[in-house]
Amino acid sequence: MNVVCIKWGDKFNSFHVNRLYKMVKRNLQCDFNFICYTENTNGIDRDIVVQPLPDYLLETWWWKLTLFENPTKVPTIFLDLDIVIQNDITHFKNYCIDDMLYLVKAYWKPYMSKKEVEFDVDINSSIMIWNGDCTDIWNKFAYNIDYYMIKYKGIDRYLYYDQPDKLLYLPEGEAYSRLYGTNKYNYNLYGHGIKRLFFRPDIPVCIFDGHNSGINKPFDDEGYNGFEKYWN
Repeated sequence: MNVVCIKWGDKFNSFHVNRLYKMVKRNLQCDFNFICYTENTNGIDRDIVVQPLPDYLLETWWWKLTLFENPTKVPTIFLDLDIVIQNDITHFKNYCIDDMLYLVKAYWKPYMSKKEVEFDVDINSSIMIWNGDCTDIWNKFAYNIDYYMIKYKGIDRYLYYDQPDKLLYLPEGEAYSRLYGTNKYNYNLYGHGIKRLFFRPDIPVCIFDGHNSGINKPFDDEGYNGFEKYWN
């Protein structure tokens, strides 16, 4: 199995890569290669396989789509650098379905049925799990990169609206959002600022969507308080 992450620019550094690696080692009970795609290898743990980013003019989250440029011959899990793994994720390998892509379903966005926010979606690519050929995801984007980068704020929207036939979703209880909620009964409304921070230690992964968003500055500083035990 391959576990992969991407570090580009200065939002994250080697601390975040090494932190994620520690959590994966603690919570994935099978043989795996941990691979970081990056343009800056400084400070990355020597046990991590480092690969260069391809030579494209991309930024931020759009780099994730390059992971689908070629088929993979082994089950692959992508993890964002700002997630926290709280419990065992070995069973995530069961979501590796040939030629399909598993994503997080944002069960904490029940208001999505009202379509209150243009192009908003109730999925999240902080975790992506796949095996085999998902090259259609990259090929369609690569054919008109500028168009999609202008049209959508992030790959979640591209995947949701332009690749729906390739997507499957993790069941409720596999991940929750530190900022936005856990399910349809317990959530903050996106874009309305912080009401509370969520903590569910029984759920395997906490995702930090909304981190460093500007409007949620206190969350940037305080959101990880109490989570240090998961990587120390």
